[in-house]
Amino acid sequence: MIRFCGRATRGFVLALLAAALAPTASARVTWVGQRAPELTYETYLNAPPGTPTDLAGFAGRAVVIEFFSIECPKCQAAMPHYNELARAMRGRPVTFIALTNEPEEDVRAFMARTPMSAYVALDPDWSMWRDYVVPGIPMAVVINPRGVIAAIVHPQDLTPEVIEDVIAGRTPSAPRSTLLDDPAAPADSRNKALPLMQIEVRPAPHDEPFVLWRGEEIRARGATLADLLNLVLNIEPHLFVSDDLLLDARYDVTIVPPEPDADMANALLRAVVEQVAHPRLRRETREIPVYVLGARPADAMRLAPGGDEPPSLRGGRGAVVATNITMDAFVKALQRHLMTPVFDETGLTGTYSFTLEWTPGDTPSLVEALRRQAGFDVRVERRPIEVYVVKRGE
Repeated sequence: MIRFCGRATRGFVLALLAAALAPTASARVTWVGQRAPELTYETYLNAPPGTPTDLAGFAGRAVVIEFFSIECPKCQAAMPHYNELARAMRGRPVTFIALTNEPEEDVRAFMARTPMSAYVALDPDWSMWRDYVVPGIPMAVVINPRGVIAAIVHPQDLTPEVIEDVIAGRTPSAPRSTLLDDPAAPADSRNKALPLMQIEVRPAPHDEPFVLWRGEEIRARGATLADLLNLVLNIEPHLFVSDDLLLDARYDVTIVPPEPDADMANALLRAVVEQVAHPRLRRETREIPVYVLGARPADAMRLAPGGDEPPSLRGGRGAVVATNITMDAFVKALQRHLMTPVFDETGLTGTYSFTLEWTPGDTPSLVEALRRQAGFDVRVERRPIEVYVVKRGE
């Protein structure tokens, strides 16, 4: 028996969250309150000898880093304000750095035309940009005297008051850079910031098609409970049966770990399934309804022989376009649409192309399309099948 639930579940979830929130070498986004990544730029162009090149050397001082480019019009527009602020804060425990990744000779030519009050640093291997996950420029990161990020703002939103708050160890009341806004967030959302970590499960409309993005993050739309169990256990959804859970209930699931990590995303998905359904699984053989595909006389079949095109099976809700595919590949796809085992008894061994259209969410319509549009003989029988019985745990 595969068992998900029990007292260990909450501990498992807490352990996952603790691991997810632990400090890591590289974060998915840089955020206020996080320990600042190390300074890894290669050189200064205008700083006095002995100027520190690591955070430890700036201990007790605030550090402001502006990520910019000499080719960026918005960066050039923000530079006079940044220069003036650096001049106005002289004598205070704060260092202003302007960081670019462009060739040294080009940057020196720019500095000859545009005097710089901040220390200009070069990062030609982009290491700082990667470590700080810079989404765009110009962007300023303000680090407090303890090496913690206190603000991420547009350089023109920096003021002496903001810097004094940071020097004093406070979180300043500065607007967050709009570069950190989530472009997928609703327009009327009050907090459109990209999520640092997100675990969200919402009911989805029953007729919403299943769409999945899976990798370092997991975003499933219209996923049934059977689909989620499939993602966790790698068991085909049509092999799950249940007497006390709605396996076709649909959910929208979003899992964004605090860093790009497919293993963490999968572990959090498992925890989500545990909490949503508390499933307990038992393998057993049951006699259940199945679909059987048979061949009809050649003049009744409407399958075109496969050609030289690459095999593909495309489609969405209520439509499938098969190109040069085997019956085995088609049956696997069909089982996902019908959520029922399908047996191929056609005897067809080649590759075929055909198109099916049916009413979305209407199983009889799909069966009728198999008969009329593809020419299959479709029978419903009861056969003993090894299935996974899903029970809700206590």
